[in-house]
Amino acid sequence: TSTQVTTPSTTVGSTTTPQTTTAPSTEAGTKPTEVAGPADELTDIIEAIYKIKPIEIKVQTMPVDLANADAVKYNTGLSSAEKIKEATVSESMIGSQAYSLVLVRVKDNADLESVAKAMKEGIDQRKWICVEADDLRVVGAGDVILLMMVSSDFAEMVTADDITEAFKTVSGGTLSYDSK
Repeated sequence: TSTQVTTPSTTVGSTTTPQTTTAPSTEAGTKPTEVAGPADELTDIIEAIYKIKPIEIKVQTMPVDLANADAVKYNTGLSSAEKIKEATVSESMIGSQAYSLVLVRVKDNADLESVAKAMKEGIDQRKWICVEADDLRVVGAGDVILLMMVSSDFAEMVTADDITEAFKTVSGGTLSYDSK
């Protein structure tokens, strides 16, 4: 599957416009009960986020190998990839900069909240050892979860809330889960 590709690519802007869908209404004139979330590839969603909220950190964006339990735990905080279809991480290319944007697509929308909570509880905010990402936020829209963590040292440039707002925009303006 494409989630097992290990060739990294650098994310620098995008001309891709994110596509979103809305869940069908149950009755005419009523609002959908479920947020559909962004339907694009995870790398395209990340590019769209960076188009809305550019960052000055040089990042590398690549898929997470779901067959590698250590990679899954390190990048997502999850002890298992059982409930996820795919995951992509965008992190600083310099290890002493605590910055990590992770997108996970769950297999079943019903698992979004439990997977998001497990990600928040399981992620190591000091995974870089010498620095810590003390600004953490986990949100979801439809079947996509965003885990964003960054050092508050970068607060003038980017915060977890900044990236969350960009993700919310890419997702059609509505979140179905917010850890805040």
